Amino acid sequence: MSTEGQFELVEELVRGYRCRVFSRAPRTLPALLEAVPWKSDAIALVYGPLRLSYRELSSTVDRLAHALQSRCAIGVGSRVGLAMRNLPEWVYAFLALARLGAIPVVMNSRASGDELAAAREGTGVSLLIADTRCARELAGHPETCPLVVAADDSLTGEERRRESALIETSVAAGAWCLADLLADSPANAPANGALVTPSLEPLDAATILFTSGTTGRAKGAVLSHWGTSNSVWTNLYAGYRIAADMAARYGMTLEQLAAMSPQTCVLLMFPFFHTSGLHTGLLSTLVRGGKIVLMRRWDAAAALQLIETEKVTQFPCVPTMMWDLLRSPKIAQHDLQSLTSVSTGGQALQAGMLSEITKAFPRAVPGTGFGMTETTGAVAMSVGEEYLAHPGTAGRVLATTLVKIVRDDGSVAAPGEAGEICMRSVSNMLEYWGDREETSRAFDDEGYMRSGDIGYLDAEGFLYIVDRKKDMVISAGENIYCAEVERVLLAHPGLAEAVAFGVPDSRLGERLMAIVVPHVSAGRIGSDQVKQHVAAHLAAYKVPAEVLVQHEALPRNHLDKVDKVQLRRRYGVS
Repeated sequence: MSTEGQFELVEELVRGYRCRVFSRAPRTLPALLEAVPWKSDAIALVYGPLRLSYRELSSTVDRLAHALQSRCAIGVGSRVGLAMRNLPEWVYAFLALARLGAIPVVMNSRASGDELAAAREGTGVSLLIADTRCARELAGHPETCPLVVAADDSLTGEERRRESALIETSVAAGAWCLADLLADSPANAPANGALVTPSLEPLDAATILFTSGTTGRAKGAVLSHWGTSNSVWTNLYAGYRIAADMAARYGMTLEQLAAMSPQTCVLLMFPFFHTSGLHTGLLSTLVRGGKIVLMRRWDAAAALQLIETEKVTQFPCVPTMMWDLLRSPKIAQHDLQSLTSVSTGGQALQAGMLSEITKAFPRAVPGTGFGMTETTGAVAMSVGEEYLAHPGTAGRVLATTLVKIVRDDGSVAAPGEAGEICMRSVSNMLEYWGDREETSRAFDDEGYMRSGDIGYLDAEGFLYIVDRKKDMVISAGENIYCAEVERVLLAHPGLAEAVAFGVPDSRLGERLMAIVVPHVSAGRIGSDQVKQHVAAHLAAYKVPAEVLVQHEALPRNHLDKVDKVQLRRRYGVS
C-alpha cells in the first residue's frame, strides 16, 4: 500500500447508481483476506497471556473453518450468529466464516436474552457461536439452532470454574465447545483440500450487523462484500495519506518512513459488533499486518499499562474512555510515547477535551470521524492539523462517498444550511434483513441513504452534525433509541405512560432518563422496579440511569404525542 496508484478511484454503477470505488481493491471479503500477511511471524493478536503470530492465527482459522464445514455443514451463504465479547475466539470464528463464504450475523454481545433470541430467530441462523454470558442469557429461550460455546481462557480462579461449569452444562445439553472443535480438527486438514474457495459476487451479503431504530426493534443491516472491502480500503487510504504527509514533513520517501516505523499496534476497545471494531479496528489492521491488543473489559489503568508494554501506536476510542485516561491518576507514571494516533468517535467531544488530548499525547495525531452501521463505517474523517483547524467538525466527507443535505421539502440545501444528511456509496447496506418497508424508507430515488441525522456541509466539504432527527441518545459511545426503551417500559403492566430521553453527562456525554406514570389501579411502583423490568428485556447499557415515577400525566403536544421538547426544557436539555 505504498503508492497513490493503489488507491485509484473510479466511477462504477452499483445497483443502478454511479458510485466512486477503489479500482484495485478486492471485491469480496475472502479476496480481501488474501492481502493479510498470513505467513508472517509478526504478532497479530494479544489477549492477556495469549500472543499469536499471523502464521499461528492463520492455522487456527483454517482448522476452525474445516471443523465448521465438516461437522456443522457451514458453507457459502450459511448465516451463522456471533454473540461474543471481544475474545480471540470471535476473531477465529469471524475469519473462519469469511473463509467459507458464510455470512456472520454479528450480534450485540451485551444484549439481553430477549434481544439475542430476536436476532437469532429474525435472521434464521443455522448455527450460533456464543460466549458463556450470551449462552447463559439464551438459556431461557427455546433453542432454534445448534450452539457452539467459547470459553475465555484468560480467566483464573472462581471465574474460570464458573465458566467451565457452564460450558460443561451446555455441552451436556447438546452444544459444541469451540475449543473441542479446534482440538478435533487436524492441523493439516485444510492442506488436504477439504476447504473449497467460495464463489461469491461483489454484491452478495458479507455480514449482518444490528442497529436499533425508531420502531423500537433492532434491525439487521445487510452489508455487501464490495462495500466491506471498499470500507477497509478507505481506512488504508487514510493511513497512506497520513504517512505521506509525515514523509514529506521529514523529507523522506514513504519506503524510508516505513523502514523506520514500528509495527502498527491497535488497542482495540470498540466492540466487534460495531463497524468501528470490525471494519476499522480488526480487518483494516490485519490487512496492514498490524498487532491487535484486546482487553477483557475497559479499565483505564490497565489500558495505560498495555499502551506502554505493547508499544501501542493507535488508540481509537469513545470520548468516555479518553475522559477516563486523561483523568487517571496513573497517566504520568507511564511512557506513552509510542502513540502516534488517537481518534474518537461515537459522540461529540466535551469542551476543551481536544486540547487536553494534544497535551497528554503530543506525538499522537488526533482524529475524528462520522459513520453508521448502515454505511459499513466512516463517511467523513479528519485527522491532524485539519482536525485541529476544524475542531467542531465530524470530518471531511471522504472521496468514496457522495453526500447531500436535504431540506424538509426534499430539495438540496445550500452550503452551511442544515438538513438531513443523505449518503450514496458502494458501502451502503444492501437492505434491512427481512424488512422491505424499512429498507424502502431508508433510501431515496437517487440511491442516497437517509441517515436520520441533521447537519450541514461547509464550502470545503466538512460535515457538521447539529441534531438527530431520530430520537436517539448516545451514552458512552453506544446508541440508545428511546423508542426501544419506551416500548419495553410500556410493556410493564403497572405503567400507563412512559417517556425516555437523554440528559447531559460530563463523562458519558449523555445519560438516559425515563419518566413513568403508573396506572391509577397499580400498587406502589419504584424506580428500581422499573429499572429491573428494563434490564430483564434489554442490554444493561439501555437501562435508564434515572427513573422518575410521577402520578400526573405526561405533557402532550397538539398531535397527542408526549411533548419531549417541554420535558427536555424542564430538565435543562437544549
